[in-house]
This record gives sequence, structure tokens and C-alpha cells, in this order.
Amino acid sequence: MQLSLKAAMVLSLFASANLYAATTLVVPEDVKLLSVNMEKPKLEGGLFSDEKTMEIPDGTNQIVFKYQPEFEIGDDIKGVYGDVIIAKFDATDEELTFELPKFKTYRQAQTNISPLAWQLLDSKGQPIDLVEDVLESDGVQIGRNYSQEARNYNIAGGLASVAVTYVTVNQHQQAVSEIEPKAQEIKSSQKPTTQDSQMVDLLKTMYNKATPQEKETFKKWVAQQ
Repeated sequence: MQLSLKAAMVLSLFASANLYAATTLVVPEDVKLLSVNMEKPKLEGGLFSDEKTMEIPDGTNQIVFKYQPEFEIGDDIKGVYGDVIIAKFDATDEELTFELPKFKTYRQAQTNISPLAWQLLDSKGQPIDLVEDVLESDGVQIGRNYSQEARNYNIAGGLASVAVTYVTVNQHQQAVSEIEPKAQEIKSSQKPTTQDSQMVDLLKTMYNKATPQEKETFKKWVAQQ
């Protein structure tokens, strides 16, 4: 219990230091953002805006989206639906925009939308590093719970998986035990409680993601305990 309380204090320290650190994701109207960090996205922008935005925390993020361009064919509007893409990336204090193929015709889109050639560009127009995969579903495609599917994908350790989190520290920092598909067994003379083990794993994850200044602050705090 003592370890858990100290861990919570450290997490609060990291969280407060990054409270206002965030990146903006710009989402065009032909992209359906389905999930962000295993949660339903909350987009900002007008009802008829060509673009909407969402603030995401600095660091590692995961998004699930579908590209669905529309075309006027006579009096009708028809859409072409791409694969459901799940991707993870790292960004700090950036404005990220999608770079997507521009199809001239409905048939061209049908033929070339999968696999999707896309990128995320930073504020300088340069592509950022990311890892992507297709979020497959064998069941019914209508009414899918994409956030739950992303969570299951992460637990299974997919190519674009991230740490699964359960406890929200604040609106910008989510933290808990990191679930590793092939976690190594830790030998110890005294078996720690599940809660303490989760906190230790979490502290390691937070420490590795911290800036050098934050790591130094953390070391000083530990020395005083």
C-alpha cells in the first residue's frame, strides 16, 4: 500500500508537469476518426467544417480511422470505404495533418483505396514515423465498438499495439499496468501484490517517457523518501 501511495504521488508529479503539453490532430471531412487511445474521439469544429481538430497528449498515441471519400455520380453521392486503419506514433507539441490520396473518380477510388497510402505530416510538412495495421473484424461491420476492438488488439500485441491503460490520472495522462504479450517472469523472494506490481511497471513506463529534466526531478524526489 505504501508503494502504491508513493507511486500515485510520482504519477501526479509527472502529470502536472505535462498538464498543458498537447498535440493537435487535424481531421479532414473524408476521414472518419473512430477511436483515439482506446476512447471515443471528441472532435472540435463546426458542423459543416471541412476539417475538425482534436487535442491529443504529447508522447505515444494510437488512432483508429477510416478513409471514405465521396463522389457525385449524377444526382447521387456515393462513398468508397477504405480499411479500418489502426496506427501508433509519437509527437510532441505538434499540429499533425493527414496526407491522403486524392482520387479523381469513384472507380479509381474503388480500385486503389486499399491498401491505403497515407501519412501524418508535422507542422513543417514532414511525415512522422508511425506504425500501422488493419483492424480486422470477422463479425458484423455495422455497429462495431472500435475502442474495445483497439483495446483487444493491444492486449493481443498487434503490430501497432500500445500499452493498455485503466486508471485515468487526468485528462492528458492515462496510466496503469502495461500489458506485455510476452512478459518475462520476475523472480523475487517476496511476491509483490498485484497492485504494487502494476505500479512498478507503470513507474518504469512513465520514467522512460519522461524528459531528462523530469527524470532528474524524480531522482531527487526518490532520494528524499
